[in-house]
Amino acid sequence: MITWGIPIYLYLWLAGMAAGAYFTAFLAERFGKHTDHRLLHIALYLGIPAAMVGVIFLLFDLSYPLSFWRLFIFFNLTSPMSIGGWLLILWMGIGVLIVFLWLIRNRVPIKPGILNRIMNYLHWAGFFVSVFIMSYTGVLLAVSIQPLWATTFLLSPLFVVSAVSTGAAILILTALITRTWKVHGETIKRMIQVDAVVIAIEFVILLVYLLWLYQSKIPGANESMVILTAGILAVRFWLGVISLAIIVPFALDIAHWGKKVGEHRAVLVAAVVSSACVIFGGLMLRIVIVIAGQI
Repeated sequence: MITWGIPIYLYLWLAGMAAGAYFTAFLAERFGKHTDHRLLHIALYLGIPAAMVGVIFLLFDLSYPLSFWRLFIFFNLTSPMSIGGWLLILWMGIGVLIVFLWLIRNRVPIKPGILNRIMNYLHWAGFFVSVFIMSYTGVLLAVSIQPLWATTFLLSPLFVVSAVSTGAAILILTALITRTWKVHGETIKRMIQVDAVVIAIEFVILLVYLLWLYQSKIPGANESMVILTAGILAVRFWLGVISLAIIVPFALDIAHWGKKVGEHRAVLVAAVVSSACVIFGGLMLRIVIVIAGQI
């Protein structure tokens, strides 16, 4: 019997959001052709502590937390938990190295061209590892035998798009608070638009996932879907996930489509509210999916 509680919800949410933020910042800077790496700075300065806290929550959920070192000393290819822990450690290691090179780049006797190539390789490595982390948070559940989790391949894509959405939202929110949008206003505007598209994709995947559960012949799948949408988790699902993670932020993003944050106060407020809803809604998605799968 699986008994995953609050630490696992937070672990899945923080790990996915940290990876999603880096994934989004990397693509935004590559396509935006920025060279100051401000968005990547935000992604790493927020993501590394978030990933560390996520690992701590994972350790709290272990039956024998004092034996946590086994999770990171012995790499087990058959254990999704072990793979996830090592992926997070690898990503945090790459992130810490990138930050370290940022801080000392003007003090090391390395030619700028060589240092830039090293940094570029590290950025690409962090990007690919972040993709695996986002996928892993869904795979961790999908490899179980629980009807809600193991009946379809759609759970992993659902968690991936949710991670990208929450990652973009935390970047947008932090950029607004730190006034980074004054420098990267056009990029932030496009990120808000991209987040609206990602939210729409998330809704489609979630809808198909529910339809799959509804027609599934696997014992318990239909019952799990009913618990999620009409049972004891219905209020959290419809208000926390459908409303906060999807409807409200999508409506706000569409209502101010194409407008820069600094043009009107209403656009700034809408971006803040939309981002906050996405972040909290991403947590609620993981809560209801993990709880429903165990009932």
